[in-house]
Amino acid sequence: MQEMNNPHKKTTFWLAMLLAQGAAFLIFKDLADISQWVIQSNREFTMMVWYNRQLITGIAIVALLIALLIWRRQKSVCPKPLLGFLLFFFALNIYSGMINPKLMFRAQQQQASFVSVDAAAEYMQASLRNAHFGPDSYASVDDINVIVLETDHGAYAYSDYYLLQPHVVKGDTIGGEEVIMTYCGLTNLGIAYSPVINEQALDLTVMTQLKNNLVLFDKNSGEPIQQILGSREGDPQKRKMKEWPTIRMPFSSFREIYPDGKVFINEIPDFSEHPVLALWDRLVRHVMMVPGVGLNWIDNGKPAFPTIEFKDKRLPMKEFVYAISVGDDYVAYTKEFIRQHGNTINVGIGGKPVVVDYDPELDVLTAFFNTDGAKPVRDIDVLGTTDDGRQLERVNTLKSMMFWFIFVEFYPDTDVNRI
Repeated sequence: MQEMNNPHKKTTFWLAMLLAQGAAFLIFKDLADISQWVIQSNREFTMMVWYNRQLITGIAIVALLIALLIWRRQKSVCPKPLLGFLLFFFALNIYSGMINPKLMFRAQQQQASFVSVDAAAEYMQASLRNAHFGPDSYASVDDINVIVLETDHGAYAYSDYYLLQPHVVKGDTIGGEEVIMTYCGLTNLGIAYSPVINEQALDLTVMTQLKNNLVLFDKNSGEPIQQILGSREGDPQKRKMKEWPTIRMPFSSFREIYPDGKVFINEIPDFSEHPVLALWDRLVRHVMMVPGVGLNWIDNGKPAFPTIEFKDKRLPMKEFVYAISVGDDYVAYTKEFIRQHGNTINVGIGGKPVVVDYDPELDVLTAFFNTDGAKPVRDIDVLGTTDDGRQLERVNTLKSMMFWFIFVEFYPDTDVNRI
């Protein structure tokens, strides 16, 4: 009887249980990005947890098993209802940090579904019905904003709504190189990359978010990659994935410019096809992700996740900017500024002559490299053809309609509306 009520066992039980719960909560806090609504860690600590996630999880499981073994021999150390709650809390934390991101954000780097422009309108109705975020209330499918990628085999359009869940989507090839689309709903940013660094192929999926921007990780190396930076976290040389040009435009403009283009779709399965995924994806996309991302579209002076302190007020916090970088020179433009300066600006960025142009009829803002020594461009179309018949190269680093407060957080030396 004395053995069954050994006070040392109770002490050991609670020490083991506290270790298990603390380690599991650490996994949740730093690897389940939803936790960052209330608890924030600095980047270094989050990365420490990421690199040691298997060890931390292993410690948590071993400590829990020790506690359960003690409880089995002396159940008086913890009431059964309390133990049940502790087990649930442990499982929830481990699941949220180690498993859930892989299920919520199922990347589509190797395989994705596309339809023709003519067939896309029916699918785009899902964006119209369910995407409760955007610069304006979409009146029709034609108004839906898409990110456009020009490839060896034609143009591809990606809507924010369909990109929101996978975050990584197959593209095509450009010049024979594989290209994928990455997307962060919090930043409102799509970037096309070749998934290769230092001749090593990357297999990308979602890790978390830091500073309201997507953090991917390479399943081949285990290295995190901040989407806006494009480089591996652990690479001291900060070698980057190759970035390719993208453009944002209304779907109606895409249909007019690229009548033979393809449109990405990511339909939620019907309950008759896959009842578990049908329920899960509806919960994830319509209850969690769309409303969560929608917080950034509310003009309340607050980011969706309170992980950025907005300091640079040269532009309103949630102003949409069109950012261009050449080397270490960063410039952000607003659409209104380009319009006020006759819709076309010739400017030097990073020692290169650049033409920034806005087409009011198509509602498309583009950027091209002008030929060194050539005269300034006065008229250019969205495909880069100038009034004197030259074909200019797109600026591959143009980032369209992303939030100012996020871009300037990563690039604090950004110039604004340079002429």
